[in-house]
Amino acid sequence: MSSVNYFDSIADKWNVIRSEYFEEKLKYAITSKVQVVDKICADLGCGTGFVSLELSEKAKLVFSLDRSRNMLKELNNASQKLGRKNIYPITGSMEEIPLFDNSMDAVFTNMALHHVEKPDKAIKEMYRILNTDGIVVISDVKKHNGYWAIEEMHDVWLGFSDKQITDWLSEAGFSNIQIHKTDLSCKGYSSKGEYTETGIFIATGIKR
Repeated sequence: MSSVNYFDSIADKWNVIRSEYFEEKLKYAITSKVQVVDKICADLGCGTGFVSLELSEKAKLVFSLDRSRNMLKELNNASQKLGRKNIYPITGSMEEIPLFDNSMDAVFTNMALHHVEKPDKAIKEMYRILNTDGIVVISDVKKHNGYWAIEEMHDVWLGFSDKQITDWLSEAGFSNIQIHKTDLSCKGYSSKGEYTETGIFIATGIKR
């Protein structure tokens, strides 16, 4: 089963599954890094809208990108129930983002980068679509040894080190790079009962 097929198959259960991995307050920690009132934002690897729905309360527009059509359907259903008309679901890859150059004020990606084959390419794409003075916010897990996640969760990377993220952001052209520590963690059990817990970081950078 491919990563896309996996997430398509669990889309209607993802909100419950996700809540077992990390806490709701993560989205508040993420969105607190940028003032998004009347801004145009992108949420990459948006899933069912954990970050997108929060952004849509204040942002002018939110372009929500995911490779899973079923995840986007769940997001669309949720946005309709809430009466949010400023969310635009888009099918696409983070390595080839279907958005124009210099078109976003802020770009977010939460717990999605570790599913990407080439994170450095994805981060360069984030830089491309940002306006000058635009901000990128990346939240993901720190390096861990939960190898079961590769098979069961279709993870490509077992988290990231601060150096990896800093180097990729720098190589893409970002400045004012910061790795923000959080008191939050991501927890999970494999189908065989193996337990993995690792910290969550939030990285930010500015396009000058």
